[in-house]
Amino acid sequence: MFKKKNKEQEPFTPRDLESLNTTGWFNHKGLRRDADKMTQEQKRRKRARILMIIIIAIIIILWLLSCFTTQYGDLVVSMDDELETKGLLLSETKDFADPQIILSGERAEEVYHYTYDWFEAQGVLKNLDNIDGTHNGKNYFAYSFYMKNNGVEPFDYNATLEVTGVSKSCDEAARIMVYKNGVPTIYAKPKLGTKDSPEKIAGPQTEDAVLFFDNDTVYTELRTGFEVGQVDKYSVVIWFEGEDSECINDIMGGHMRLAMNFEAAELKASNE
Repeated sequence: MFKKKNKEQEPFTPRDLESLNTTGWFNHKGLRRDADKMTQEQKRRKRARILMIIIIAIIIILWLLSCFTTQYGDLVVSMDDELETKGLLLSETKDFADPQIILSGERAEEVYHYTYDWFEAQGVLKNLDNIDGTHNGKNYFAYSFYMKNNGVEPFDYNATLEVTGVSKSCDEAARIMVYKNGVPTIYAKPKLGTKDSPEKIAGPQTEDAVLFFDNDTVYTELRTGFEVGQVDKYSVVIWFEGEDSECINDIMGGHMRLAMNFEAAELKASNE
């Protein structure tokens, strides 16, 4: 009986093992694919977490802005840090019993059209600059306040009244009357589609109203030589002029918000 001859066994190499296991864990290509999938999944999760953080941050910012805007009324009065350092005081009362760095006039609710003549006819014109703080009436906003130089030297300041928020273009029909130390000035926007000239402003007794300084700025003015202990009084009155051609049904439900800012200005050479 013949016996098979034993062949000399050859060494078994890793390549031989790889050829026998093309789909197992020894397949380095498969391992690389699995690692790539895990890396991509980790990146997706990281991006999702970052996106979620951004969304939450935006929601918080919007909430804070909402709280800030609802905390204050239709007119916010403020001053810059330099004027505060110089000793400027703001108050709703002439005795400055409760001075503030920010003042706010309460919102005027359910306002409809009005005219300047009605202020006289209803006997309220004489009171617009004689009542402290918020004194809104039917269909108009009114707010009076005081500012005092409580520092140790005179200074100049810039006063700027701006429209900070408006909806439904209701500012096109608005009239803004500003009393400064008892002297009133009425401001208005020019009629749409006309040249910027005062005669283009409609409304009884407001034809000569001063045009807005620009689209968002009602006026800006330099106050010079504000002496120590001196007091300036301001009253701001707002209504929608019924005789204005822009006072139409389309602006119903609209809203305006304004800010009056006081900033320090350099003293004039004559005061130096």
